[in-house]
Amino acid sequence: MLRAPSRITPIPLIAALAALACGPERPPQPDDKPGRQAASVDPYFSPETDQFVITYAGDKGEFADCTTIAEVPEQARARVGVNVFGKSAPAGRVWVTDLGAPEADGRYALESIPRDEFEIEVLGIGRASAFEIPADLDPSELASDLVGAREAPVIVYKTSWCGVCRQVEAYLQKKGVEYIAKDIETDRAAAAELQAKAKQAGVPTGSVPMIDVGGELLRGFDRKRLDALL
Repeated sequence: MLRAPSRITPIPLIAALAALACGPERPPQPDDKPGRQAASVDPYFSPETDQFVITYAGDKGEFADCTTIAEVPEQARARVGVNVFGKSAPAGRVWVTDLGAPEADGRYALESIPRDEFEIEVLGIGRASAFEIPADLDPSELASDLVGAREAPVIVYKTSWCGVCRQVEAYLQKKGVEYIAKDIETDRAAAAELQAKAKQAGVPTGSVPMIDVGGELLRGFDRKRLDALL
């Protein structure tokens, strides 16, 4: 009895099919993750060759943009945001740099930080808004024994229009620090209280925020010093 000839599958094809059927599944690689963006291979920017926009903290804590380093006020240069055309920061992050610390070749190193922390990062370098306490305050408006009273661990003396003051409050809230805020523009007693504290501590006024941390006065939003005092 004749048998029908059997089909012969080429050996290379059999091996390939076996590898597909039995081989281990390839785990996801870092570049396979959804939404992932590769970090720039060049975390620097050059003011000579790159097109860029710098974002800095201006007067009253308001942010401003410019396209040259010369436009950035000296007091705002320690921490600025940088958007470099043709280069992307990692997803959800922005680049910042210190314009006072260029590399030997004139470039600036870029550091990425979370986007939602940008304002606090850039304002928390000692920024403050100019404000003079009224000169006609009568020291008798404030009893001397109230100067040392502790209504809360931290007291923020501020004005309603001061963006730096708002960021100080946001920072304290984020850290879970108990504090109270006093508007020295609308509350003469608060202004007199701050004036008495500043005179006692030998600290000049003339700007907001002024932060009383456990009896020590801090001028402006200096995040590192504030953290140390806390």
